[in-house]
Parts: sequence; structure tokens; C-alpha cells
Amino acid sequence: MPRKRFYGVVPTQVCFALCADFANPRAALEAARLVFTNPAAATAPALWSAAQHVLQLVLGRPELTGQALVGEVRRHGLISLSDAHALVGLSGWADRSAVAATNEAERMLVREAWMALDHAVPESASTAASFSLPAVGGGAAVPPLAPRPSAPPMSPPAAAPSKVLSPVSSPVSSPGASAFDADMPVAPARSSHRKRLYAGLGVVGLLVALLAGGAWWYANGRANRRVEAGIDAYARGARETARVAFVEAVQADPNDARPLIYLGRISREEGDRARARRFLTNAVRVAPSSSIAARELASVMLADGQPEIARRFYVRAIELDPNDRTAQGFLGCALVRLQRLDEARRWTERAGPGDWQRCVPLTPMSGAPTAPPGYGPVPPP
Repeated sequence: MPRKRFYGVVPTQVCFALCADFANPRAALEAARLVFTNPAAATAPALWSAAQHVLQLVLGRPELTGQALVGEVRRHGLISLSDAHALVGLSGWADRSAVAATNEAERMLVREAWMALDHAVPESASTAASFSLPAVGGGAAVPPLAPRPSAPPMSPPAAAPSKVLSPVSSPVSSPGASAFDADMPVAPARSSHRKRLYAGLGVVGLLVALLAGGAWWYANGRANRRVEAGIDAYARGARETARVAFVEAVQADPNDARPLIYLGRISREEGDRARARRFLTNAVRVAPSSSIAARELASVMLADGQPEIARRFYVRAIELDPNDRTAQGFLGCALVRLQRLDEARRWTERAGPGDWQRCVPLTPMSGAPTAPPGYGPVPPP
């Protein structure tokens, strides 16, 4: 076969198309080496196309492609199991990507695939491996692959000799080592150790995530059960039982406003307005979009003789829930305390019948309004 030599920087796809004219595996391997040693231009499809051509020539089976081709090479004992994994990985990467390696994992895959390809070509197949290939980047020519012992074709997998590399050895022997291999040497043993390490870390991370999710689910479920038990006890009039359940719910989930609202309501009904203010202020802080929390705090402020603050929180509750009749009616009571009787009458009329009507005079001449109650019947959250 005539000797072929290329000078200068040649695009990877064009170069391999020309090099593919060689009719034997060793010549094709030399051509493929130019593709694998040009990381700037070697896209994933180009790398796999080069590797696939070499493997097809090794077997004499041009009809085989992809994983079927790699499996057949492995069955003939020409490559190890780790070599097969590297070549299958290269094939899968070529299916997913049309660009060159962009990260260390992809570059490592390219290096391992080259080592596997080098193992797959028996020395006996070398009949035209004496030519030189151009250097990457326009430098001196890269020498051809050095001869090395290899397994005979058709030998069983158990009898295939394995090639042992030192931690700093490259896929080819030192006379034929490429610039790509010399820049980033990786040994198969170290790569396998890294993979096991990453797999172990992944399993640990998954277990931690599952445990954290389970703990959150248990705590959230426990808080919801305590809130439901407290509401049921409150509806039955068992305030102490309800109080204990709501306190436990707050401890299980401090960011749930519902038990805080009920604790504030119970304290207000028992006349402990200071404690009711603390619970409800915290509820408004935890759930600023809760109209019920705002309304309950307004009721405490109205009962505590602070009608202006009560008015603000009643208005806030109505803004959050325009259909809250309780907030509308007792806003009228707060406005009566502020001597804004016309506004008070409009709000109580809008709210309709309810306990709030007792604090608003029917006409301006009906005398001073009666003292409004600090709260009225409030629906549960």
C-alpha cells in the first residue's frame, strides 16, 4: 500500500475520511490516532466513527455497529470488560452530543476509549503501520504506534492477556505516545476506583435525602394530626385538651399559623389579652397572607381598647378576604369607637345581621353607641 503523509492542521472529519482508505486495522488505528489526539476538532461523532471503523476492520464485519460491534469484539477476547464499557460509553456519548469534550469526565472517556481501541488491534494485523502522522497543531510528526504483544484473534475472554499500565502510563507505548495522552494521563485502575467512590457517594447522598424527606414527612404529618385533634377538642369545648394539642403542633411546626391562631383565640376568650396578643402577633408574622390571623389580632386589639390598631387589621383582613363578613361587621365597631359613625353604619350594613350590630346606633340621633364586644363568633380557620 502506498505511504500517505499529511502536513499542517487538517479538520478531523476530512482527515479520517482520507485515512480510512487503509485496508488493515493497524493502518486504521494510526488514522484514528490523529482524530483522538486533536481534542479541539474531535467531536464525539468523529471519535466514534474512527473507533467504529477500526473495530469493523479488526473483525472483518463492516455491517456491525454500536454496542453490537463492541460486544462482538469483546466476545473474541480482544478487549477487557472495562475496555468494552469505555467503547460503549463513547458510542452513547456520540449519540447524545455533536461537540468535542467539554469537561473532565468526557476527556477521561476519550482517553479510556483510545486505550480500549489500542488493545483491540492485534499486532499481527499491522501491515501498513510504518507511515507517520502529522502532529497536532502543526508541530513535528507524531511517530507511529510501537509494536506490542497482543492476544490472537478468536481467543476466549479468559485467555486474553491484560495490559497493565502504571498510574502514569499512556494508552500507547512511550515511542508512540501522543500529546493528548501525555497531557492528561489516567490509569484504568484509578478510573475504576473513582467510579466506585462516586457511586458510593451517590448512594450516601440518596440515603441522606430519603432520611431527610422521611423526617420532614413525619414531622409535618405529626403537626397536622395535632392541629386536627386540637380543633376537634375546641369544637367540643375541651379547651385544655385543645390547648395541649395546639402547643404540641407549634413545637412540631413553628411555621404553621393555625395552632397559633387557636391559642390566641383561647387566651382571648379566657381574658388573657396579653398572651393572646403574643400568639396572634406571631401568627400574623408567620402567615402574613392569612386573613383569619389578621382578623383575630384585630379582635384582641378592639377588646383591649385600641380601636385604631384594630381598624387597621380589620381592613387588612378584608383586603385579604373581601367576603369575610365577621371582619366587615367588627370593622364597623372599631369605627364607632373612633366616632366615624357613617362609615361604621355602611360596614355593618354590608356585613348583614350579626353580633356587631349591637355596637352601631341605628340613627345618628339614637344616642351614644353601646360599647362593642371585643369579639364575636369567629368561624374556624
